[in-house]
Amino acid sequence: MLSVSLRNTIFIPSELSRSDYHRTRFVTTETSAQKRSRNNINQRRASVVRTTRMSSEQRGERRDNDNKNSRPDNDFMTKERPEGAPKCTIYYTARLVAKALADLTRKRAKESIDERGFFALAIAGGSLIKMLQSLKDDDDDDEKDNKNKIEWEKWHVFWVDERCVKLEDEESNFGGANETLFKHVNIPRENLHAIDDSLFEGNKGASEPAAKAYDKMLKSLSKDILPRDDQNNLPIFDLLLLGFGPDGHICSLFPNHELVKVNDDRWILPIADSPKPPPERITFSMPVVNNAKQKVFAVVGEGKAEMAKHILEDANKTNGSIPAAMVEDAEWIFDVDGSSKLTWTHVKFEFPGTPTLLGLDTDKKEEERR
Repeated sequence: MLSVSLRNTIFIPSELSRSDYHRTRFVTTETSAQKRSRNNINQRRASVVRTTRMSSEQRGERRDNDNKNSRPDNDFMTKERPEGAPKCTIYYTARLVAKALADLTRKRAKESIDERGFFALAIAGGSLIKMLQSLKDDDDDDEKDNKNKIEWEKWHVFWVDERCVKLEDEESNFGGANETLFKHVNIPRENLHAIDDSLFEGNKGASEPAAKAYDKMLKSLSKDILPRDDQNNLPIFDLLLLGFGPDGHICSLFPNHELVKVNDDRWILPIADSPKPPPERITFSMPVVNNAKQKVFAVVGEGKAEMAKHILEDANKTNGSIPAAMVEDAEWIFDVDGSSKLTWTHVKFEFPGTPTLLGLDTDKKEEERR
């Protein structure tokens, strides 16, 4: 058993009121950088329950007082997630979020391969792919049991949206993912299902032919690689890794755009008037997103916190004003800053060890150096 000093720690009692539950974060021996970060969080919220060394009698007395002052219906630390509530998990650092996302992806891949021999993954662009970089280590670990190694040759990777640019362009979602991860592992190039950039020279006029070609390619794949739903003839991706923009868009489905509510036989839609450059792109339709087996949002940093709260707690789920709110049965993984605006969302805290003991207490120092 690990022994952790209680000096400069946040004490989490076994039973908390609803408000205390959201204010309390992580049990850890803190570095000075972590302490500054925690103090900033505390200033934005309310006071945090803290303790130095307490005797067992003092701890018992505190619990008794907490029990007297909290209503039973607010005391939900040990309650299960309410039916219909999104699955939300908070980790202490961004690096722990990345580890959790990589582990989740690895686990889903193994389950899918065991079930039918392939794994169909669709990912968003942006910084999300950086969270999967630790998957490269699997190929470098010669001591790892072959049974537990990633079977890259059975992975098939797709993109939930793509800018209509050449694959080597710095704006290409495929290009960014390939440089960050896929060119460093043993996945066959033909298993990376990128946009056909031979169909266009420039961005103008590119989205229509590119979307038709990508749609046709997906529909031509065997059902072992990409299963279909017999009821609605939609693809069933094993895992979608999603992000959202400051305006709440997902894929290239933007707020109040006519494409958000498209529900026809097209899996891939062209967009020629994206509010973000470049204007022409292709994107999954919302029905394709919602038909995936597992959808996961990763939320890191305070800059994402306000929109995450809006998506989960008060956005309209049907009118298309916040497309991310239309994603059904999604799972959410947060770091502390990303979750800092949540008020009533039911969350689960994961404590896989203290950041100091895991060697993860350098996250904020690294960020400051950059």
